[in-house]
Formats: sequence, C-alpha cells, structure tokens
Amino acid sequence: MNHWKTLGIEATTDKRLIKLAYTELLKKTSPTEFPEEFKNLRKAYELANKEAKRPAQNENKAPNQVFEDEHEKKGVVDESFFDEEEPSPALTQVEVVKPQPIELNSVSSISQLQIALNELYCNVLSRSDVEQWKLLFSSPLFWDVDQSQQVSFTLIDFFSEHYFLSAMVFRFLDESMKISSELVTSKNNHYRELAIALHHYIQSLPLRIDSPSNIDVNISFEQLQQHLQLRNLIEEQCIYSKLTAEQLITLMQRINSVFYNDESLYLYVANYLWTLGAYTEISELLASLSEPTDASIEHLRDLQAHAEFKLENYDIALTIYLAQRKLIKSFYAMKMTKEIGLCYLHLKDYEKAYIFLNSYFYVCPEDIDLRSSLIIARRYYIKDLKKNEESNALKIATLQFENGRYQDALITTQTYSLVFDANCNYLQALCLAKLERLDEAFDVFIAFMNLHLQKQIDPWPLLVDLFIYCPDSIDFNLIMETIAKKIKPSPNTFYKTPRVLGSVQENIYSELELKTLDLPATEHDGTPNLPMAHALYYDLEYKQQYAWAMLHALMAKLVNIENEAVMKQVKQAAIYAIKQAMPKITHQPSWSLKFIHIAFDIDDFDTCIKLANITISTFSNLPQTYYYKGRSLAALEQYDAAIPILILAADKYGHQRLGIYSLEFAVECCEKLVELGQPMHPNYNDICLKLQTTKEIVDAQSK
Repeated sequence: MNHWKTLGIEATTDKRLIKLAYTELLKKTSPTEFPEEFKNLRKAYELANKEAKRPAQNENKAPNQVFEDEHEKKGVVDESFFDEEEPSPALTQVEVVKPQPIELNSVSSISQLQIALNELYCNVLSRSDVEQWKLLFSSPLFWDVDQSQQVSFTLIDFFSEHYFLSAMVFRFLDESMKISSELVTSKNNHYRELAIALHHYIQSLPLRIDSPSNIDVNISFEQLQQHLQLRNLIEEQCIYSKLTAEQLITLMQRINSVFYNDESLYLYVANYLWTLGAYTEISELLASLSEPTDASIEHLRDLQAHAEFKLENYDIALTIYLAQRKLIKSFYAMKMTKEIGLCYLHLKDYEKAYIFLNSYFYVCPEDIDLRSSLIIARRYYIKDLKKNEESNALKIATLQFENGRYQDALITTQTYSLVFDANCNYLQALCLAKLERLDEAFDVFIAFMNLHLQKQIDPWPLLVDLFIYCPDSIDFNLIMETIAKKIKPSPNTFYKTPRVLGSVQENIYSELELKTLDLPATEHDGTPNLPMAHALYYDLEYKQQYAWAMLHALMAKLVNIENEAVMKQVKQAAIYAIKQAMPKITHQPSWSLKFIHIAFDIDDFDTCIKLANITISTFSNLPQTYYYKGRSLAALEQYDAAIPILILAADKYGHQRLGIYSLEFAVECCEKLVELGQPMHPNYNDICLKLQTTKEIVDAQSK
C-alpha cells in the first residue's frame, strides 16, 4: 500500500500538510461505516508521520521536493499542492499565513479542534489550568451529536501523544471524555488500546511527579518539552522499573541547568531516594542546588537537613534547620523544631536542646521519641546546672518535676527553702500532690491562693490545680467564702497560659530563651512575648474544663440551700458543666471517676452511665465504675441490664462490704422484675447463694 497515494498527497516532511490531508479524508471515512478503509487511512497517516520524522537529505529527494523545500525556506508554498483533482502547471507563490488563534469556546469543527488543542497544549501557562480546558469543552462542537464519536477519537489521538498535563486536568478529561468508564470498552481496537493506556496513566498519577513548579515562562516550548520527556522517563522508571540510587542520579545528571529550580521533580526524586535509604545521594543531589532566597524550596531544604541528620552530620543539619527558621521567620510554625533540639542534643548542648525540645513538646506531647529525648536533655541539663546548685535551685527543681522526679524536686525545694519562700513554694505543693501527700499539698495551695488574693490576682489558675489534686479537701466554707466569691461567671475567661512553677507571674519567655530563640521581649503592642506553644497545649484546656465542672459539682454536693428552686438550678449548672467537660475527659479517663459519684449523687443517671463507660474503656478493673453503672441502670428501671453489671462489680470487689451491697442490689433488681410481671431472673438462686457466702466471709474477717 502506497501511504502517500492513500492520503492523496505527494511525499512530504510537512506534518501539517499530512494532518490536513488525513483530516479531510477522515470526514468521508467513518470508522463505523467503513472500518477497513478507516484502518488503511489510519495506517497511511502513521506511516507518513513516521517517514516525515526522518532527516531527509536533498540529494535523496525528488526534484519537485527540493523545489518545495527551497520555497518553504523563503516563506512560500505551492498552492497546487493542495489541489488534488487538477494540478496547475504554473506555480503561484503566496505568503505562509499562520492560522489565527481560535477562541476556545467557539470551536465548531474537527480541524478547529485540532488547532485549539495544539495552541492550548503549547501554552506553558495555560496547559495546566483546568478552567481553560473546561472552556474548550463548552464549545459548540462538543454539543454536536453527529460528530461526538469523531470528537472522542480526535481527543484520544491527541492525548495519547500529549500527556504532560497536571493531575487536575487529567481528572477533568477523564470525567468529560469518559476514558475510564466507556472508551476502554470501545469496539474500535485501536482506540480501545489508546484508551486503556491513558486509563492506566491516569490511575498511576498519584505515583507520578507533580506539575513543573517555578519554571521560567521565558523558556522555549522545545526546552520544556525535552524536560518533560526526561521527567516522564524518570517517573516511568521509578514506578515500573524500581531504579537503584545510582541509576536515578545518572538520569538526574541529564537535567538542563535552566530547570534546576523544578522543585517538584527534585522533591519527587529526593523522596524516592529516601525510601531507598540513599541519604548520601540526597545530600549530594540537593547540595548542587542554588542557595534559597525565599521559602520556595523549603521542603527540599528540610529533606536535605533530614538526610544530613541521618548521616550523623548534626552540625550541617543544624545549620540548614536554623537557616530555614530564619528564612521563614516563624519559629513555632516550623516543623523542624524537634530536629533542631535533637541536633543540639547530639552536639551535647543540653541547654538549647532542652529549650527547643520542650517548646515542641507542648505542640506534640504524644510523640514518644520526643518525650524520651526531652527527658535525656533535661537530665544532662540538670547536671550542668548543679555545678552552681544554689543559684539554679528553682530551675533544677522545675526540671526534676518535669522529668517526673517529684521526690528529688521536693528535696531541692526543702534544701534551698530561702530561694522558694519568696515564691511561696508553689512547686512544693505540686510535688506533694504528685506524691499523694494531699493534706500537706492542700495547705500550701491555700497559702499560695491567699497570696494571690492579697495581690488582687485572679486565683483561677491555682484553683485548677486545687480541683485536680485535692477536691476531697475542699469544704463548704472554702466553696462559699472564697471560691464562689472570686470565680468568674463564665469559662470563657479561662487563662490561655499556665503559670511558671513557683511563680505568680504568667509563663513568659526567660531572658535566656529570648536570646537563644532570637525573639523580642515584647509584642508590637508592648505585651510580653508569650510562648505560642502553651496556647496550643490541649492538656491545659482539658484541665480547665475538668476544674470548671468539678467546681459546680462540688457546689451541688456541698451547698445546702433550703430554697428548692435555687438548689435545682445549682444541680442543673453542675450537670451542664459535667456534660461540657465530657468530650475533654475522654482524653483523661481517670478524671471521670470523681464525676461518677457526683452525677449519681445528684440523680443524673444517664450521665453517670456515660462516665462509667469512659472509665471502663481504660480501667476495666475498677469495681466502683461497675457499681455506679449498675445502680444507675436500676434507677432507670433497666433491671435486666443492671443485674450482670452488679454481679461483675461484686466479683471485682471480692470479699468487701461493697461487694455485699452490689449483690444485694442485684437481688433487688431480680425481685423488681417479678413485681413488673416478668419471669424471675434465671440466676436469682445463684445470686442469693453467693450473697450469703460473701456475707459469712466478710463477717468472719471483721471478727
């Protein structure tokens, strides 16, 4: 088959003429009506394109082809070349006129569509803008039912050769053209294969490199096309061939220097190398990039620092981290705060290691590795401070307390009592509370609160600790005479910063921290520069919510007001505060234990059951949670549900008086079922026998 004859043109290297001839014949050769003719036409088109790509030499060309080439160089073309029926012996020279740009939303023919597709794809700025593609797909041609199949074939032909588009654009194309849902089942073998290939390409997009970023718009399209082909080769090899680090670096060495700022490519390659553990290769690859002048390659520099850290080049990693922090000018917004602290820890600068790790700990307290590193930094920092122990007594005791060494911290406060007396020794109160010496802790809490009241300072932050550690020591007089008179009426007034241990001042940066972190002492409005991390420390908010609920619950329990309406309001306020605190309590299930008793005492059985469930989810062996849950279910007349819970409570209490009470209430629930006309519980006799046995054992023990 002579492909030039099939296309109806002379042999040429002009792809534009080949495509025009193919397009005109395509209008008369429907793939559905003339499948064999269409197949021959398509094959002729592909062969002509393939031949046109070969570099042709003049001596191998026919005389008329040499003539055409000479005239094309001069900007002229033979008009008779387009006249297939009656070629003219005379040659008429005309200027080659470039096709006028087509408005994307006005395309009405296949030839216009091909021009529009090329124009849009070759526009470096517009090709990744999905709105431009939506505009094209809104043109009249896409609403022409008669041409819909040909439009689909034209589009899939184009995108099978022009696929360097963003994931967002491809998602739109896939939805609009129905590549994955319909074209992959096309009856035409050729287009089905193209559609399947495109479908697989779209499916693998999440594994591919993002669209080129930070590319200079003045770069020629040819350069960009070459770069995109190299990117495609890299991603294909990474996805399907599993490149080694050495092979990938060899490919990266082919990158044109004008594309050294293609952040997405370098980030993709660096992340791939990271999965191989090729930290040396990452270091060498990214070290070749120019120094950043803005935050545009933040992620690359972070990855470079991480690689240096893995290579134990802690000084180099620290330099990069600190440069990034200075460049972005937002210390607490930086994710590398932890890494900076770890670098200082490995470099044995324990003071700075502690400051950075402690700052980040308030943002991410659940990080186990961070917690262990912080403990190590504190321990060695304490050793450094002990070289001048008396002068650093407050810092040492605070660090010991933070490391969970409450006895050591208490001894330090007692040894250097003169240092702490000026601060009313609040740290000592916390140490005593942690050591379960609650009566002593309560006395110190009250003394410190009185100091606050004398200085007319809001006592709320102290009350939070008082309610957490010593709620059972709070009596009626303290509630009514001190707390109720000084407390603010709304939890919206909660403090957002905790107090420095052993100080009545808000937790602000020390001079050392300000110097280390290179921060101003005050904000622009003159207020102290407070650590942002403390505002993010969720545990502080939970503690305040718990304390607020505890305050109202104690008021409902301790305050005895004869006016029933007022007392009802007090109880309702307590229930409301407990319910508000419940979402926070789920993070600290142990706190719910106090509320279980109080919710039961004020007859809110639904809340009591919910609190019991929170506690049981973490502490499955606490008998009182089962006891109050069973009693609450019985109070709500859910006797069938209450009986097994009360039996479980009795099993966990064992041979204790409360075990007897649990079984007695279980027996009572069985009898209530009979009163309601229901059958006797099947385990009634066993429960009665167990109750009798438990009573005998408990009575024998008491003698």
